Amino acid sequence: MTAPALDRLVGYADALPSLPEVVTYLVRALRDENADLETLTQHINSDPAIVARLLAAANSASTGVSKRVQSVGQAFMLLGADRVVNIILASSLIYRYDERASGFSAPLLWRHSIGVAICARALAEQAGINPELAFIGGLLHDIGRLLMYTASPGHVLKALDRRQHDDIPLIAAERAVFGYDHCDAGRVLASAWKLSPDIVDAIAAHHEPDGYGNEICDLVHIGECLCHALDLGELQNNRVPDLSELACAHLGLSWPKFASRFAEIEARFDDFRLALGL
Repeated sequence: MTAPALDRLVGYADALPSLPEVVTYLVRALRDENADLETLTQHINSDPAIVARLLAAANSASTGVSKRVQSVGQAFMLLGADRVVNIILASSLIYRYDERASGFSAPLLWRHSIGVAICARALAEQAGINPELAFIGGLLHDIGRLLMYTASPGHVLKALDRRQHDDIPLIAAERAVFGYDHCDAGRVLASAWKLSPDIVDAIAAHHEPDGYGNEICDLVHIGECLCHALDLGELQNNRVPDLSELACAHLGLSWPKFASRFAEIEARFDDFRLALGL
């Protein structure tokens, strides 16, 4: 049996749960300078499941605070808007897309994705670029792997075996088995979800950003390399992807200066992972 063609993958997107309405709103709001906190809170409160996960994460993260966090407003006060938004986005995806099978673990994939998101956000802060868009791009960068697994679990496991046996990058193994890779699949899914062009490009180009001229692409690509270098997420057979020198040049990244933040990034990752129970 042959793997499904790339142009047929969009048909399998319907088998995945759609993004929650509040998540779709958050992604749009982060590009809107006129978005206000009150409207944001109203949208969050419209989804009880997301509120429950946010409060659980907020209470897990609120060490040293005597009173329990009992409302979205309190979570904003304690954690700050940026962290609340990040927790909502991450928890919504983690609990909504929780595929598990022999050889494939969505929780492991999400731990890695959170690591990339945190690295991309820190890089964006350094470069003076929208850190929340960088976080979203990092969080969603491997979403194509879930779509490929939904479409054809057997071929995904075959690609994983080939990666290990031949000691080659995952995208090379996927291309050998499917004829395309998870970056291509992610672009298909992100386009079907009508995500912003910056995020679609970041998902499509996180391994090969040259030629896109997109700052979010560059941030997610470098965040991916940094996440592997710091071994965040405990990936099996971890290997650092090739780093684009052009992406670093676009961002004016000074590695000696940025290296001083590695310990902070690792601490952010540990805190975030523990708050989400990963």
